[in-house]
Amino acid sequence: MLATPVAAALKLNFPGAKISYWSHPSLRPLLLGLCPSIDEFVDFNKELTYFEQRKILKSMGPDLFVDLSNSSRGQWLTLLSKMKVLRYEKTSSSDFGQQHAVGNFLQTIQPVCGEIPENLFPTIFPDAIAEELVPKLVAMHKLDYKPLIGIVPGVGSLRPHRAWLPDGWTYLIQHIIERQSHIPILIGGSDDFDVAQRINSASGNQCLNLCGQLRLDETAAMLKCCDLVVSGDTGPAHIAVAVGTPVIGLYGPTIPARSGPYGYFVYLLDQSQSCVCIGEKHCRLTNPNGPGECMSRIMLPEVIDKVHQVLGEATSQDIAFAEASSGIFNGLQLDPAILKEMEEEVARHPGGQGISLDPDFSGTKNNGE
Repeated sequence: MLATPVAAALKLNFPGAKISYWSHPSLRPLLLGLCPSIDEFVDFNKELTYFEQRKILKSMGPDLFVDLSNSSRGQWLTLLSKMKVLRYEKTSSSDFGQQHAVGNFLQTIQPVCGEIPENLFPTIFPDAIAEELVPKLVAMHKLDYKPLIGIVPGVGSLRPHRAWLPDGWTYLIQHIIERQSHIPILIGGSDDFDVAQRINSASGNQCLNLCGQLRLDETAAMLKCCDLVVSGDTGPAHIAVAVGTPVIGLYGPTIPARSGPYGYFVYLLDQSQSCVCIGEKHCRLTNPNGPGECMSRIMLPEVIDKVHQVLGEATSQDIAFAEASSGIFNGLQLDPAILKEMEEEVARHPGGQGISLDPDFSGTKNNGE
């Protein structure tokens, strides 16, 4: 997903070129037909011999081979070839000041691409699938149709320490349900089904648990229909970015500067600076098969505030600013000049747009507050 802008940039610079993606067969339904920059998809079978794979590459007859694999296999396949080759070189994954993966991928084609798309995402367009799939699923589960919020509670089985605490997901979902404005849907792979089912059960079985139930193109379609997605560092977060859905990223053991939800860094909740085992596969401070210690520092009110921010609603900080600016502070009427300064501060604060303060307000609160 992070590499799909490469295809878009190549198509922009070479509109008449045929762009073929040679990749894992599982990606075919997601990329072929949903990504308009890709004209052909060729299944890559890693079980084939070197000579069989080289024969496939030769049969495609490319003028340019862009190797995004960062592997020795890609180098061997083009050995002694006359075709032009551009190779991706991965930057360090442990440097907090490093380049994001999206920029790193685009850097690969910089020698031949003088122009980069103004908007890198969305790159995947599953609208037709969504129009058919969403009403079907809502009707199947006998739910009232409402806007959707995507919840990605799992992170797969390889790096479980990237996950947030199950109780955090449960209380977040309960908050969404109590709002009565959105349906929370649980999205992820088959590895995430059990944890999602436990969270759904603890939430009164009022979610739509789709973990392991969808193809990749269907997953993209569901994410496209969400008003926002809350996720750790895992695949569905990047699919959400690719379809243009805002992502609230929960990060700790990985560095969001490298792999955060591209374009939505303002919504990040990041504990990576406090992680003592950054970049490792398991947490050394907690259960190696569970969430990392740093992830436990992401507080539920923070996540709820981000949800309200994405939805354009007042956060707890906005409310605190507004109450402090109402003209009553510790029982004292504020000077109009001070009120004006506070109003300007609220306007500068993210999410504070649209709050209007009246310097002539002199009302009092009930119950002695």
